[in-house]
Amino acid sequence: MTVHTSEMLVLEARAITKHFGALTAVNGVSLCVSHGITSIIGPNGAGKTTFFNLLAGFLVPDKGRILYRGKEITGLAPYEISQMGVGRSFQITSIFPNLSVYENIRVACQSRSKSRYNFFMSCEKLPGVEFASRQILSQMGLDHWADSPAKNLPYGLQRCLDIGISLATEPQVLLLDEPTSGMSAEDTAVILKLIAEIAKLIPVILIEHNIDMVLNISDRIAVLYQGLLLAEGTPEEIQGNQEVQEAYLGGY
Repeated sequence: MTVHTSEMLVLEARAITKHFGALTAVNGVSLCVSHGITSIIGPNGAGKTTFFNLLAGFLVPDKGRILYRGKEITGLAPYEISQMGVGRSFQITSIFPNLSVYENIRVACQSRSKSRYNFFMSCEKLPGVEFASRQILSQMGLDHWADSPAKNLPYGLQRCLDIGISLATEPQVLLLDEPTSGMSAEDTAVILKLIAEIAKLIPVILIEHNIDMVLNISDRIAVLYQGLLLAEGTPEEIQGNQEVQEAYLGGY
């Protein structure tokens, strides 16, 4: 990817490789992210989720380096990478089903409070946590559900809550793994609008199978194929790339 020197690289993978026995899941992939929405696409088994897990610290690359704002994060634990500013949501919704919607957000906000280790202070009195939690609830469109158990939310709103939990950790870049998976067209439209709004504030890296959606929402697209970076560019460049069409899009 060509990056202008005036752009601040937020997250950078440099020739990272990951083996699982004889299988090479990610093979020398390099990618730079500075702004907007970068989508990662490819057929099943292309290495997309493995690549995400490497970026977020859930896996350690066998070769290569990962940098966040120019600082080496290769091999750091997921919680360390999260605290530095790399947020992550998962393919499977990760919420506390029996807590209220508000409490789900509050717990995540609380994890970033400077007073979180003050065991003599009520969690309700932690400075700024109440305000930040209510702000995220409003941003996610969940105000009216604040006191409801999270398990009672419709599926689409559970995905909104999941993204809200990620945002509550104050990320400077957000990794979203198939955020519209299993959604209706109506719910997908809501999530797309939400992602577009988030991307105005921080870079978003997205794994998605919906090609129409990817072409419409992305600033850059990276195509993985059998663990390799097959192509990377604008939606127009990817749509017109013959290799991508043959390997993945089937002449799309």
